[in-house]
Amino acid sequence: MVTVQEVLDLAIEMDMIHLAHRIFWAITNGKVQLNDDSKRLDTIDYDDEAISIMAEENRLSIGKIKLYVAETKEPDRFAFYFSENVLEAQALHQDLFRETPKRLTNASSLMKKLFHFAETNTEEILYFHRNKVVAYPYYLGHAWAGERKLIKNKVGLYHVK
Repeated sequence: MVTVQEVLDLAIEMDMIHLAHRIFWAITNGKVQLNDDSKRLDTIDYDDEAISIMAEENRLSIGKIKLYVAETKEPDRFAFYFSENVLEAQALHQDLFRETPKRLTNASSLMKKLFHFAETNTEEILYFHRNKVVAYPYYLGHAWAGERKLIKNKVGLYHVK
């Protein structure tokens, strides 16, 4: 059995704002309990207007941490960061590598992708890796264009391909 709590946790973890707030609405209005079978969520009459307002206000603070990719001065080389905003990601990049990125892009669409972490020789979807991070902004590593292998560079030095 999959519980309501497990579905809620996954919805929050995967930044599914509307689904998470829909479940949260059901819980706060006494329609389900956290330990109930998640199938009960299919039997509820939801107040879609109230849920939309909650989701718009983002009462659960979902999606605050985003993935940013910095284009470095080295051709086809990108640095990856978890951060609340682009300015924090840029400041961390400048502090670590003593360079201003050519461009810094919100790449949250890549959060669903599986990446290989060379440092630990593990593979993980970035949504799930984000939960292991304690403080933000956070440097994930560098990758070559078109590749999903993150290599942590020694501060101020580039790893040669």
